[in-house]
Amino acid sequence: MEFDEFDALVLRVREGLPVQDYPEGFFPFDSWRSSKEEIERVERELDVRLPVQYKEFMVRHGGGAFLFVDLLPVVARVSWADDLVSVNQGSMRESGFIAVAPVGTGDWWGFTLAGKDCGEPVDFRFHEDGRSERQAPCFLDFLARLGLRERP
Repeated sequence: MEFDEFDALVLRVREGLPVQDYPEGFFPFDSWRSSKEEIERVERELDVRLPVQYKEFMVRHGGGAFLFVDLLPVVARVSWADDLVSVNQGSMRESGFIAVAPVGTGDWWGFTLAGKDCGEPVDFRFHEDGRSERQAPCFLDFLARLGLRERP
């Protein structure tokens, strides 16, 4: 999936959401955008190269809530929030995986590393044994299917 198709899908889904008052503090889309400079700094800090689609998404749309998926922001805007660096330092980084979205069970969605390069596919990482399962061939397909619950 490419960004023109993805952005049209996001617009269609947003327009189809019921107009309602959401509970205080809940937003279906947070849009905690990152700058290219922030992304480059985080790549240096984690010593990885993030996928192109992921980086472009974080500049265009950002982290936080993306309807049915919560995405780690590249850089937390508040001190108590997790971000890409705080989650992926230490054992997670050493395991050859970069987590970008919590599943809510201790498991993560993210990218498997080949050396310092993150692969384009999004994988599901089981916390019990470190096993990974392919979820989508690329980040936009992952978000369309799991975040928006649309079939790309």
